[in-house]
Parts: sequence; structure tokens; C-alpha cells
Amino acid sequence: MGLAQTQQVLAQLYTNTDFRERFFANPEAVCAELGLSCDEAQKLAQLSAKEVNIFANSLKWKRLGEVRELLPRTARALGKNFTALFWRYAQTHVPKGIKKHREDAIAFANFIAIVEKENPDPPWISDLVRYEKTWLLAYEPTSRLIVCWFRYPVGIASAEGMKRQATIAIWFRFSKPSQLRHIVRSL
Repeated sequence: MGLAQTQQVLAQLYTNTDFRERFFANPEAVCAELGLSCDEAQKLAQLSAKEVNIFANSLKWKRLGEVRELLPRTARALGKNFTALFWRYAQTHVPKGIKKHREDAIAFANFIAIVEKENPDPPWISDLVRYEKTWLLAYEPTSRLIVCWFRYPVGIASAEGMKRQATIAIWFRFSKPSQLRHIVRSL
């Protein structure tokens, strides 16, 4: 087994819960699916399920910390529910690419918006999530202008006790390398 193939299998073990469970239930069958030899399967089967699970959980905790930093107001507003939602989200989504923490936070914000749509608690949480997600999108160097309407003044007031009030937020740059600017006005 080459280094690239070994890394690919280990990455799946550390990031994909379903794959990890299938692998430790029957390593030979999973390795056969991947086209690995019996010797390679036996070597991988020597991995400790407990140690792999501990490392996989540490990766999820690290991701949670990164996402919490990128969506701080949402994390504060949701409290313990933020962590519970993240664990549900992390079961099905693994970030990829060079800006994976940012992409992870954006994907998680999309997940929260879908989950909280049916029973938003507090009622302004979907606006707050969208506001923070838009900040992340606006930081993209190619982003020049983003305009969003909100039902609550998420960019102005503190999240606690927020009253419904139409609000517009505008993120803009005068040119690609220039500083990102932001304006929020309640109407």
C-alpha cells in the first residue's frame, strides 16, 4: 500500500464515523472494497479502535472550536445547543480545501438554518446565523458587495431581548485588495 493510499484510508477512519464503524466491524471486507491486499488489511486492522475513536473525537472538538470562533454570537445565543447541533452536523460533513475552517463554519450555518427553520429558538436565531455567515462570505477577497435584509437588528443590538425591527446590512469593498467595510441600519 502506498503512502497516499494509507493516508486516504486513515483520513476516512478519522473523519467518517460510518466508515470507521464498518471498518472496525469487518476490516478485511472494507479493505477489499478499497482494493487493498490481505497483508495491508491486516496491518490496518491492528489499529486500536479506541485510540482511533479518541483521535477522531479530538479532531471534531478542534473543528468545533474553530467554528465557534467564526460564529461567536451564534454560539453564545445557542449555548449548549450549539455543540449538540455541531455534533449532528459533523456526522455528515467533513470540510475540504485550504479554507476548510471558514467553509466548515459556512456549511454549519446552513445546517443550523435548516434545523432551526421549523422551530427557531430564539425567534431571531436564523437572522443571527445568516448575519454571521454573510460576514464570512464577505471576507472572500473577490466579494465586492453584499446586501442583506433581516427581520431583527442582529448587527446592532445585543442578541438578548431583541425586538423585531427591519434591518439592512451592507458589506462592500471599493476594490479587491481594499479593506472590507460594513454598514448596518435599522428601519
